[in-house]
Amino acid sequence: MSEEVQDTKPDPFFREVRFYSSYADASKVPARGIPQIAFAGRSNSGKSRLLNAIVERKSLAKVSAVPGKTKLLNFFLVSKSLYLVDTPGFGYSANSHKEHEQMMDLLMNYLNSAKDLKVLFLLSDAQRELPEEELELIGTCFERGMKPVLIRTKVDKLNQSDLSKLRKKMKNIQGLYPMLEVVLVSPKYGKGLPELRKIIETMMKTIILPAEEEPFPGEAQGQG
Repeated sequence: MSEEVQDTKPDPFFREVRFYSSYADASKVPARGIPQIAFAGRSNSGKSRLLNAIVERKSLAKVSAVPGKTKLLNFFLVSKSLYLVDTPGFGYSANSHKEHEQMMDLLMNYLNSAKDLKVLFLLSDAQRELPEEELELIGTCFERGMKPVLIRTKVDKLNQSDLSKLRKKMKNIQGLYPMLEVVLVSPKYGKGLPELRKIIETMMKTIILPAEEEPFPGEAQGQG
């Protein structure tokens, strides 16, 4: 599918962004009133790549050719007022079954306990059907007062017919969840990036940040 390259120049808000810390235990992530946006999805959904594209950094979050390499909760600090969180992928993984279960436990413990988690960017490959467990996760977000954003990735790989079918399916899902925002994304062409930045910007305008202080200390000083 032919796509025009969109303007991907980030808002000034994203000019100050850096890796801050990694956590192997969700209970060690302190609640400090600084909002968090998490990127979740299957191991091959492109979470790290999309995070990099939103803030226009090539290698802020490590991107691997082998799915399932993100094993920790990786926090990135944006303008001292927001954390973007790259989480372990679920579904397919090249890791052992035991190791994969540990990664899944880490992800679910974080989603269930993070008091400062305001938005969940749920990524799903547009070339595949949306699994039932991801639909359930959307419902869980609404139940807990968290904003889910369904992101269908890799739309540049669809032809016009498949893209039309995808849009119809997304409208059906929005019939189940009228408040759900759906964004079609192709980092390669910049498609969807302005919409995602706008969601972040809108969220930040509605949150009163705590008095400026040092962000919470890291547990692990390296991505994994």
